[in-house]
Amino acid sequence: MQILDGDGIERTVDTQESKDLLRKVAAETIVLLKNENSLLPLKPKELKKVAILGPNAKAIVLSGGGSAALKPSFYVNPYDGISNALKEFSNDIEVTYSEGAIG
Repeated sequence: MQILDGDGIERTVDTQESKDLLRKVAAETIVLLKNENSLLPLKPKELKKVAILGPNAKAIVLSGGGSAALKPSFYVNPYDGISNALKEFSNDIEVTYSEGAIG
């Protein structure tokens, strides 16, 4: 196997600076296709109830496998990430979950 870049040893760079950069890049790459009535961004202080839908909302989906496989330092599923972020604003926001499919 030929190594084109680096020494071929997988390692993590887990600094506050790298976390801040990755969070900024992720936030700037999200594409909103439609924002009717200027609904977004949500205003947490005005929320009473939030529904999180989808079979992968509570799943950890990291990559497609194969050469796209990675070993993250930490991860959070969408449900926990959204719930925890909302708790920073208020413990009174009700968060509900549904798989969103009938099996």
